Amino acid sequence: RVVDRMPARFMLVTCDLTSAALMGYVAWSLNNDTLTLGVAYLFGFLIAVAEGFFNPAITKCLPSLVTPEDLEQAVAYQASSQYLASFGGSVLGAMLIAWLGIPLLVLLNAISYVFSAIIEMTLVFPETPADGEENNNAESASGGDIGTIATESAEPADDKTLWQRFPLLKKLLVGFGLVNFFATPTLVIVPLYVQKSLQGSATLMGLLEAALWVGILLGTFSAALIRSHGRTIRLGALSMLIYGGSMILPGLLINPWGFGLALILAGASLGITNVKFVTLFQKVVPDQVKGRFFAAMQAIIGFSFPVAYMVFGYLGDLMTPDRLCLVQSAGIIAVAIWFYHLAAGEAALAAYAGQPETE
Repeated sequence: RVVDRMPARFMLVTCDLTSAALMGYVAWSLNNDTLTLGVAYLFGFLIAVAEGFFNPAITKCLPSLVTPEDLEQAVAYQASSQYLASFGGSVLGAMLIAWLGIPLLVLLNAISYVFSAIIEMTLVFPETPADGEENNNAESASGGDIGTIATESAEPADDKTLWQRFPLLKKLLVGFGLVNFFATPTLVIVPLYVQKSLQGSATLMGLLEAALWVGILLGTFSAALIRSHGRTIRLGALSMLIYGGSMILPGLLINPWGFGLALILAGASLGITNVKFVTLFQKVVPDQVKGRFFAAMQAIIGFSFPVAYMVFGYLGDLMTPDRLCLVQSAGIIAVAIWFYHLAAGEAALAAYAGQPETE
């Protein structure tokens, strides 16, 4: 609700400056050897809270910064920047720790937040009065009649109304969470597979993880080239079917080249699905609740990560990595079937997306 009510630029800049201040204090504490474990946990939590507001805010404001024709490409760029930050940051961060030390690296992180805030200050958003202001202005101009009509004919103004009007969106979010639940443990499976099945080195593990990220980036950037023709959900089902099918290969054939190929295909399928679904959500979710919707999506994804790591880590102690690949494959194929079952309802969402903004 805060993301929906506050101006986008204010939210973005405030979150980044808050994170910069928190990281700056951590850097100062590290440099003076005054940082305690409790303070580290507290500040880590506060930074995560700031990110919890920032992520849905930046996703919500994306359509107002680009034309409708460029929306899908913009979603792809946003997703790719997050993937590059996750993969490149882990690699670059290790080198910077060796070169600069942890205190200077944390300070550099704080400075990066400041630069991000400065860039966000230059963003120009279209001036759109808040919904409450529109209704109040209309009501005062006509004795309340127009305000009442505007309120009745407005798009859903709260998330409860949104779920009631479009139950398919809720089911898609559940499917999105299941995708992340079964896809995320790939980062758990890779080191187990390399160590126990391939009996390889750390270099091999790095190459295989790179194959996954390369696949994700390929899928992300190629998503805009793949036309769904109004069948985005069905395309997502097909992508997940490819993902699940690709993980059958390392489950049946223990070979580094086969595992690398499977990871590239899995990553590409995941990248395409993410871009297509986020673009669909951007088009059909009303602006009044878009912040809450994407906050809910981020919460589902964030919750699925630790649970998935815990579950698959536990399963990794009970079975061999090749069988773990088959378990992951079965779960993702089940998600693909779930999406295919939901595809019949996409016409209603597409019809809503095609409505004039004045309706």
